[in-house]
Amino acid sequence: MLRTSYLLLFISLFIFSCTSDTVEEELLVSNTTTLSQTTDEIQDQEGFQELGEFDGIRGADGCTNVVVVNGYAYATCGASIQIAEVATDQRSSVAIAADDITVDPVNELLFIQRGTTIQMLTYENPFVPEVVATVSANFAIFSGLSAANCVLAVSGGAGGSNTQIFNYSASQGTLELATNGIPIVDNRTGAPDVFVRPVSGGAQGFYSQDLGNVANWGIQIVNFNGAGAVLSTPDVVVLTSGQFQGPFGAPFGPANFPVESEYLDGSLYVANFAAEGIEVIDLENNNALSQIPLGYEPTNIGTDGEFLFVVGVTNDEVTVIDPSSATVITTLGTLTEPTGVAANETHVAVADQSLGLVVIPRS
Repeated sequence: MLRTSYLLLFISLFIFSCTSDTVEEELLVSNTTTLSQTTDEIQDQEGFQELGEFDGIRGADGCTNVVVVNGYAYATCGASIQIAEVATDQRSSVAIAADDITVDPVNELLFIQRGTTIQMLTYENPFVPEVVATVSANFAIFSGLSAANCVLAVSGGAGGSNTQIFNYSASQGTLELATNGIPIVDNRTGAPDVFVRPVSGGAQGFYSQDLGNVANWGIQIVNFNGAGAVLSTPDVVVLTSGQFQGPFGAPFGPANFPVESEYLDGSLYVANFAAEGIEVIDLENNNALSQIPLGYEPTNIGTDGEFLFVVGVTNDEVTVIDPSSATVITTLGTLTEPTGVAANETHVAVADQSLGLVVIPRS
C-alpha cells in the first residue's frame, strides 16, 4: 500500500496534469460471482523462452502490435517502431526497440514495452516520436500494457511476475510507479493482457487471466482512482475454457496472447482463442456473457468506435464485426501472420509478424 505522502503526490499530479474532466462515463462495478476454481501453479515452465530469443524468430521486418492515432499507425517491430500516415502510406521508422504499444489519445502519449523496459513518448512530430520517460517493470512473457486517464497498467504476463500500475503526467513528462502488485490479479497462473478504459475520476482495467492449467480463462475487472490506486476488484468473469497448445514463442511471445480485449459502448469484447470467436461481456447487465462465432482462433481485436476489427494468426484477413447486430459484415486484406490490429474511420492497420506494418483501405 502507498504511503499517504506518496498518494497525495500522485493525486496532485492527476488533478493538475491529467485531462480527466473530458471523461463522462461512470464507473461500472459488478460483483457477479462466477468463479469457484482454485489457483494452480504454472504447468510448463520448460515451454517458456527468454524475451531476448524472439527477434530471430519474428524476422527483421515483422511487427507484433499496432495503434492508430491522429491518422498515423505506430507498429512495434522488435528493434524499431514503424510509422505510416494511413491516408498516404508515407512511412518512417525510428530505432526504438519495442514489442508492445498502447496510446492515450487524450493526453497525446504513446507507451511502449521491450523486455522489462517501458517508455513514454510524445508524438507532436508524428514521424519522430520522442521518448520523455523510461522506467523498469516486472514483465514476463505474454505481457501487456494499456493506458487511460493517467493510469498505465502492466499485466505482467506469465507466472513469476506481478501487475504494476504507473501514474503519468503529460505536462511534466513523468512516469512513476503507483501500485506494485494486485493480489487478486497476481495469484493466478498468469495475466497475459490488460485493457484500460477511462472513467470519471480514474480508470477501469480488464485483465485477461489464466485461471489454471493454461486452459481456464477469465477477465478480472479492477477499478482505479486517478492516482493508480485500487478502488475495488469485482469477481472474475469466467470465459470459455480450452487448452492453449502454444507455441510459447513466436508468434505469440513476447507480448501477444490470444485472450485480448477491447471496450465499446458498455461491453467488453474479448478475442478468445478457446471460443473460436469473440466473447461479449455486457458490463451494464450484470456481466452477462454472449458470443460472436468466427470459426478461427482470434489473436487481437480493435475498434474505430463503431465497428470491431479482429485478426488471428491462422486467418489471412481482417474480420469486421458490426457489434449492433453481433455479426461479421466483411473481411479485408491479405495477411500472413497477423497479431495486432487497429483502425480509424478510413483505414485498418495490422501488425503482421511476416509482412510488418500493413495498412488497408476500408473502401
